[in-house]
Order: sequence, then C-alpha cells, then structure tokens
Amino acid sequence: MKRVVVMGHGGYAQGIKSNLEMIVGLPPHMYFIDLTKEDDLSDLKRKVDQLLQDFSGDDVLFACDLLGASPFRVAAEICAHHPGKYYTVAGLNTMAFLELSIVEDRTLSIEALANRAVESTKTAVARFPE
Repeated sequence: MKRVVVMGHGGYAQGIKSNLEMIVGLPPHMYFIDLTKEDDLSDLKRKVDQLLQDFSGDDVLFACDLLGASPFRVAAEICAHHPGKYYTVAGLNTMAFLELSIVEDRTLSIEALANRAVESTKTAVARFPE
C-alpha cells in the first residue's frame, strides 16, 4: 500500500486535512503531522517514526510545506535511508493534494506518485486575467 504523510509548520497539515475533508472526504491512506511551537526537531522525528511503525513496510510519500525546512529535512533524512521506498515533495498546492487523495491507479510507484503530485501543482498554477 502507498501512504501519504502531510507535514508542515503550525497547523499546515491539519489545514490540508480540513480542506480535503470538505472537498472529497478524508482519504484513508493520508496522514497529517504538524510541527507545533512546542515541538523541537526530536519531537517531530518521534511523531514520524511512530507513524511509520504502523505502516509495516508500505511505501510512503512525504508532502511537506516548505523545501529545506524542518519537516522537509526530517522526511528527506528518512528517504536517504530508504531509497526507492520513501519520497519527499514540498510546496504542493490543493490540486495536488486532491489528486493524491483520489489516486485510483494503485500500480503507480511511489516515485511516479511523487512526480504526479509535482506536475499537478505546476499545471494548477494560473494567473487571471492572463
């Protein structure tokens, strides 16, 4: 099974969760972890490690709010120790999260899922009027 872990600062992950619940319902394969003001980096790592223990070897896509920030660094470190099994993306928009929540093609690799999320973000950005 493929799982998506949304991570970010403050209420970012809970905000994405609320957004998805309102639009498409809560996806059972998506999880949400916030780095709060009270947390330090070791708290965030502990939260992620506890969640990963429940996944029993599943592939994971981490979707983080900011490239290079603490949630991204924690996820990237995990990815570095599990090449091909875990991927990290950053800066996704709502369209990408919607697509991740309703992915029907279960044959996609976790890398393909990461690429698809990035492409969804790119194609959903627009300016009006053009």
